[in-house]
Amino acid sequence: MGVVKEKGFELPNKQVTVKYIKRRKGMAAGEHITNDHVISGGMLINSTKRFTVPMQRNGGLANILTKEEKDYLEGSDALRGANLSIYSDFWRDFYVTLRKEDNQFDMSRPMEYIQVKLLQSLKDHVAPSWNQRNDKQSYQFVIVNEGEEFKETKRKYDSKKEAFKLYGKVEDDKDQLIGILKLITNKPISNGSKLDWIQGQVEEFIDNSPSKFVELMKDSSFTTKILINKGIEAGVIVKKSNKYSTVDGLSLCEADENPTFDNAVRYLDNNKNQEIRSLVEAKIKNAE
Repeated sequence: MGVVKEKGFELPNKQVTVKYIKRRKGMAAGEHITNDHVISGGMLINSTKRFTVPMQRNGGLANILTKEEKDYLEGSDALRGANLSIYSDFWRDFYVTLRKEDNQFDMSRPMEYIQVKLLQSLKDHVAPSWNQRNDKQSYQFVIVNEGEEFKETKRKYDSKKEAFKLYGKVEDDKDQLIGILKLITNKPISNGSKLDWIQGQVEEFIDNSPSKFVELMKDSSFTTKILINKGIEAGVIVKKSNKYSTVDGLSLCEADENPTFDNAVRYLDNNKNQEIRSLVEAKIKNAE
C-alpha cells in the first residue's frame, strides 16, 4: 500500500464580505439620523478607511501569513517572484481600503486572500465573524462568510416562533402573565393592571428577547420562582436585604447557605422540603 501524500495549502474557493458595523455614536448618535442618512452608523457615504499590517510591541510588523501560505503564494502566477517575508519591502506599501458599503473579497485570488489575512490580524478593529461583531465596541468592520447573516436571521425567527408558541399557552392567564412579568422586570406588578397592558409588556419582551423568554418558560424552576413572588405579595414570604424567609422566620435555604433568591428556589424545589412548600402554597391560597 502506497504512502498517502498530505495535501498542501490551497487557497479556499469562497467569497467573504467585509461589512461596516454601524453604531449610534458621535455625530451619528441622534435619533434624527436615519439609516439612509449620509453619516448613518458613524461613517460618511463614499468615505474609506485604510488598514496596514499591524505593528508588534518590538516595533516590527506582525507576521500575518504562515510559512505554507507564503510558499504557496510566492509560487502563484499572480505573485510569482514576490518576497512575502515580513522583512521585505512588499509589506511597506501594502494596505487594504474598506468602504462603508459592502466590500467583497474572492479568497481564491492571491492578493485578495492576503488582504483578508491582514484584516483578520486586526484583532481590535475587525470582527472575525458575524456573530462576534458586538463582542468589542472597538470593532469597525466584520468579516462575513456566506450564509452567516441568513443563519442568524433564521435562528432569531425560530426562537421568536417558539417563544410566541409558549406565550400562546398562557396568553389569557392574567395571574400567570403577572408572574412572568415580575420575573422579567424584577419589579412589582399590580393585580389591578389591565390584561391587555400586561400582554403588551410581555409581547414586547418576547419581540426583543425571544430566546430569554424561551429560557424562562422552559426553566424547570419556573413555577417555583413565580410561587416565591406570589408569596412575597401575599405576605407569606418576606424579602429583606435580598434574603428570603417565611413570615414565621424560617430561612428558605439549607443550614450552611444564605437565603438568596436562587437558594430559596432550590430549597423549595428540594423533595425533602415539600411540606414547607405545601404550607406556603396553602397560605398564599388563603390570602387570595
